[in-house]
Amino acid sequence: MFTPNPSATIASGSQPQPMDVHQDVQQIVGLLGNLMPLLLRLQSQPQPFQGGPGNAMGPNPALDHQAAENLIADMSAHALRMLSSYLEANAGRHAGLQNSVPIVTQAAQRYAARDYAEAFNLIWLAYRAIETIRATDPQLPPLRGGPAPVDQTSSSIH
Repeated sequence: MFTPNPSATIASGSQPQPMDVHQDVQQIVGLLGNLMPLLLRLQSQPQPFQGGPGNAMGPNPALDHQAAENLIADMSAHALRMLSSYLEANAGRHAGLQNSVPIVTQAAQRYAARDYAEAFNLIWLAYRAIETIRATDPQLPPLRGGPAPVDQTSSSIH
């Protein structure tokens, strides 16, 4: 399995500018903030399961924050495992993917440091880089393991 190299650094030109990272993190926070009213609305509706002793399902900002942090940590861990497996399987055959390895390495470092916002941002940058490469290389498989997209400009049926 691909294991991020802690000594690797992002290649010049690949590292986002601090203001860009800040804006990206703010967008993520905004999206998650927009999700909270929906979750609270769903939470206020009658539910078949109302929690354990003391009905812990009521509004509680501290619990909401902890749950959101755990959710982002779990999503990030899953994405890092998937990216690592993907790069291990494909980076040797598709040279353009080598530029994604340092991004995933840095994301793993930020995750290990419990900087989930920055880890999530770097994971997004890795996904975007891979999708950019896939747009020019139809033979590169998708991250989710499905078939490679069909090249619409040529037909394999003769």
